[in-house]
Amino acid sequence: MLLYNITNKIDHTIHDEWLGWMQQAYIPHVMEAGVFEDYKLSRLLGVDESDGITYALQFTVSSRPAFDIYQEKYAYAHQQMHDLRYKGSFVTFRSLLSVVDHGA
Repeated sequence: MLLYNITNKIDHTIHDEWLGWMQQAYIPHVMEAGVFEDYKLSRLLGVDESDGITYALQFTVSSRPAFDIYQEKYAYAHQQMHDLRYKGSFVTFRSLLSVVDHGA
């Protein structure tokens, strides 16, 4: 199992609109691709928020080949959907993580 992590630091001036758009439009659109099993949107706590609020969005994907399909077919369009809408109002860091252990 893999986690596709997208960490965003969002400017205070667009935070509320961004959060609503992520929940109502962006995340459902990404999930419609059918590649990811589920997702979690989390707000980082205990960090300096003077220049923005930080969120980690994690999508669960079953395998590297499945993620590669996402990268080839959907990733660029999804990134552009976000990046063009909020240009200049965020900083993003994307990473792919391999789950080593997991519990309930």
